[in-house]
This record gives sequence, structure tokens and C-alpha cells, in this order.
Amino acid sequence: MTDGGKLWTPGFIALNLQFMLVTCVTALFFPFHAYLGLLGLSQESAGLIIGADALASLIVQPLVALLIHPATARRWLIGGSLVFAAALYMASHATGFVPLMAARLLQGAGFSCVIAALICMIVETIPAGKSGQAFGWASLVRLVPYALMPPLLDVLGILPAAFGQVLQWAALIALLPIALALFSRQGNTAAAVAAPPGMAGALDSVRSLPIALLLFASLALYGGYAAVFFFLRELGNTLGIVNSGLFFTLATVVMMLARLFGGPYFDRHDKLRLSTAGFCLVAACYVLLPFASQQILFFALAVFLGLGWGVIMPLQAALMFDVSPPAMRGLNQNLLLAMMQAGFFLGPSVAGVLLSATGFTGLFAAAALTTLCAALANAALNQRSA
Repeated sequence: MTDGGKLWTPGFIALNLQFMLVTCVTALFFPFHAYLGLLGLSQESAGLIIGADALASLIVQPLVALLIHPATARRWLIGGSLVFAAALYMASHATGFVPLMAARLLQGAGFSCVIAALICMIVETIPAGKSGQAFGWASLVRLVPYALMPPLLDVLGILPAAFGQVLQWAALIALLPIALALFSRQGNTAAAVAAPPGMAGALDSVRSLPIALLLFASLALYGGYAAVFFFLRELGNTLGIVNSGLFFTLATVVMMLARLFGGPYFDRHDKLRLSTAGFCLVAACYVLLPFASQQILFFALAVFLGLGWGVIMPLQAALMFDVSPPAMRGLNQNLLLAMMQAGFFLGPSVAGVLLSATGFTGLFAAAALTTLCAALANAALNQRSA
């Protein structure tokens, strides 16, 4: 960790900028489901393709977390960015199920290397007692693209049919972290001699009850979030909502405000209670979404979901930081992100099946039930048993 308790160091700022750039690419996939529909793919196939990058990340990121440490993180960042960009270019030319799955799997592998490297470096910049503020800000800057990209695509008049060209530009964006990695200084020099945690460290982590509960809660959180993100446009069309892309703009703005003003508050109050309350709020919103045929209710739910997500996401990372031994913080944050990738795979995949079988009502009822289970797991977490 950094000395003197200073959070806003050049390394912390540079790392957050790189998180934002990578998120710009993932946020471009808001119309991906509609694009796959134009290619003639079924709901089930589209769900698998959407979630394929997260499946690859789920496999690759924990493995990378066992190998990576501050001395090698920059090399992982550069290599991962090259793979990420190549996969996006491949996806821009793919039209069938098999090539699209292959490109998305490769995309997930590259993305996971980039994120694992950034996480390994960023935990070295966080001083003790400021985990809530640090992860509040880190998650805030990564949200900016989600607030801008969906409506920007609408404003620019970029139709789903043109998404292949969008992916080609995204491949160039994916290369930008390489320049920052080459020309910026990041990480803690003293930590650069640390050895990778290895399998023994990973097993110790997952055997810890608080860490296991946090991993499950994050899996449920991001599974529901991914289902909303990728299927919201179709829900809006079904309900007759105009400009449904504004939903995520409102939600993301509220998430940003919650993190902007809540960071110091997170560190002064009970993180567990705040996070559990957030899960309950999100579950209630999921239940109501399929019935929000009036625009005022539809967009009001965006505000409340944004508040819930905005509180939960940084708090889960801050709680993981707090319960982890210093030597395991990088590994455990990457395991937490692996659960995020698992959620982004399972969420769209299961949602595609549920949508075909039960419609939007069954889909979001299942999301609400899973989120309530996460709230119970979060409430049962005991930091002192870590």
C-alpha cells in the first residue's frame, strides 16, 4: 500500500484512466443483442454469444491472478490489450455462431488479462482506511462510458446493422492502454519483488467464509445487472417505451453520484448494512420492471436501480479489500472480478432461456430472487472471521 495515506497519486489516477478506456469498449456492446438478431441468430444463441467473453474471463482471470504480481503486471497489460484488440477486429467480420463465439472467447481472455493487471497494480496504491473512497472513485470513472455510450449511439444514429464498423473502431481504443503502460509509472516499487500468490494462496482465500460469501453475492449482483443491460432495449420495445437507452443513462448518473458523494461516507459507516440494503432495493426494482409500462415508472426504476448498484458495487470491492490479508488483496480482488465475469456469462445465458420460456416477468422474477439470496449472504458475512 502507499505511504502517508495519500489516495490521489499519479499511479492511482493513471490506473483509473485505463479502467475507463477499457470500459469504453465494453459499453459499446449495448446494442449487441439487436445486432445478433439482425444476423439471424436465435435468442438462445445470442445469449451464449453475449456471455461468451465473460465465460473466457471466468476461466482465464483466476488463472492469471495466480501468476501475476507487480513486477510482471505491465507485461500482462500490454499482452492482454493486443489480444483484446485482435478479438474485437475478428468479431467485426464474423457473422455465424461459431466465429462469433470464438471472437468473444478471445475477447474475454484479453480483457481478463488487462483487468487482472490493472487490479494487481491498483491495490498497491490504496492506503489503509480509504478502501471505500478508493473503490468508489475507481468504479465511478469506469461508469462514465456506460452513461455516455448508449445514448451516444442513438444520437449519432448508429443502427445495430452498423455495429461491425463500431467494433473496428473499438479495436483501436483497446490499444490505448498500451501507450499508458509504456509511458506512465505505476505500482509500488517495494511490492514489485513480491511473488505471485499461487494455488495455495487461492485455496486459502476461497476457504475463508467472508470471502466466499462476498464472491457469491457478487455473482448474483452482476448476473442480474448483465441481464438488465443486454435485454433492456427489447423490454422497452415490448412495453412501448420511447428512448429506452435513456434508462442506463439515468441509472449510471445516479450510480456516479452515489459514488461521488458516498466514498468518504462508505468508510465511516457500516459497509455490510449499506450493501445489504442496496441488494434489497435492487431486488424490488427487478420485480417491478416488467410492469413498468408508463414511462415515469420505467425511468424511476432506473433511478432506484442506479442507487442500489451505485452503493453495492464499490462496497463489495471495499469489503473484499478490508477482509483480505495484505498479501492476498490483489488475488482476492481478481477473484471478485472473476465472479463479475461469471455473472456476465450466466446472466445473459440464463436470461435468454428464461425469456423464451417465461417472458420478461419470469426473467426478472428470477433475478429478484437471486438478488435476495445475495442480500442474505451479505447479511451473514462476518468480517472478523476472515
